[in-house]
Amino acid sequence: WWRLLLSHDVNSQFARIRAAGYPVSGAELNDWRRPVPDTENGALIVTQAFALVGTFPDARSNEVGQLETLTRTNEWSAATRELAAAYLQTNAPALAKVREALLFSRFRYPVDFSYGPYTLVPHLSKLREMERLAELAAALDAEEGRADQWPEDVDLQLKLAGTLDDEPNLVSYLTRKSIIRAALGSAERSLNRVSPSNESCKKLQAAFTHAGGTNLLPVALIGERAKSIPMFRMSWKEIQSFSRDDEQEAAPPRESQRPSGKPALVLSLTGILERDLNFYVQTMETNISLAALPPPACLTLTNYLASAGDVAGKRLYILSSMLLPSLSEVIVSEASTQARIRLATTALAVERFRRDRGRLPGELKELTPQFLDAVPSDPFDGSPLRYRLLPRGYIIYSVDADGHDDGGRERPEHWTSTDRTSYDLTFIVEH
Repeated sequence: WWRLLLSHDVNSQFARIRAAGYPVSGAELNDWRRPVPDTENGALIVTQAFALVGTFPDARSNEVGQLETLTRTNEWSAATRELAAAYLQTNAPALAKVREALLFSRFRYPVDFSYGPYTLVPHLSKLREMERLAELAAALDAEEGRADQWPEDVDLQLKLAGTLDDEPNLVSYLTRKSIIRAALGSAERSLNRVSPSNESCKKLQAAFTHAGGTNLLPVALIGERAKSIPMFRMSWKEIQSFSRDDEQEAAPPRESQRPSGKPALVLSLTGILERDLNFYVQTMETNISLAALPPPACLTLTNYLASAGDVAGKRLYILSSMLLPSLSEVIVSEASTQARIRLATTALAVERFRRDRGRLPGELKELTPQFLDAVPSDPFDGSPLRYRLLPRGYIIYSVDADGHDDGGRERPEHWTSTDRTSYDLTFIVEH
């Protein structure tokens, strides 16, 4: 009787999810994604650019792998600039092709989510390679004083991230966020070398605002829920295969690895994983709702996930205990990315103010309404972003996840997790 009630509860939850228009399996997730005709699909041209990426046929190929982008404070040697320029010239056809692709407004990479946890997303690593080229181009252009070219390179980084906007997959969401953070780093480094024209600053400010204007985490969680549900109904053979491949860290999906939806008889009769599934679906529904809230309200999700993790451990919800805890880090990381975007857009507004008035603003309120509609709030405490002048330049900062105002203390470049010092999220321009 308990087993029948449990099945009824789970099926009722599935019915509510489907009634709301959302998928409950990888196969349904494929159909849920918005179709894009091939003639309108920029992703197909982006993948052509992937094939054009190359390297040197000599020992310089090893040097390229060790080529570090500029930090805010260091500089490239003449030899390093020469290496970067040669590498970018080698990959000029790939960059030209990807710029052609980014003229499209819709992107759908060929991903088959019916494989559930085995879904392959090879385009993500290729996108990072393309983004790396744009990052090197921005660094080189700024280093050589091309003030209005490096913003175009940063914009290219942001547009590459934007090709993942409609991909309902947590790892795609994380890759998108990583590319945006690289673009933010490029902007900070470059502003410390040469300030662009007012028009270039305004354009890049709008690009960052667009990148941070939509919260894509709920969509990523909807996709992650759909992909994960079949894991709770794996056969014994699938469980063994999953465990073996997990130990090997990587295994290519085979046709037989698509989740069958036919759980092992013993597991099905006892309801061990079905009760786990019931809890997981309930928890994910709350996660999706909380993730949709604007910061700092969405940060309550971290407390909820901590509580859910405790419950999962005590009640022996095995898969929920594996799948849920990492989501807490995702929501904090999302707030951090939003904070960094707001820091960058504010810094670009400061640069526009400086060009227009011939001085730096004494406070951020001076930027409104001509250069900013309003002073952005800190996603971690809801207060306006902090700002202060430096002997040369200025610093804009957020209090970060600990909520403690450290006066704009910048995290060291080679920071390690053993460092217990409290830092802020900073955007510093010293010129």
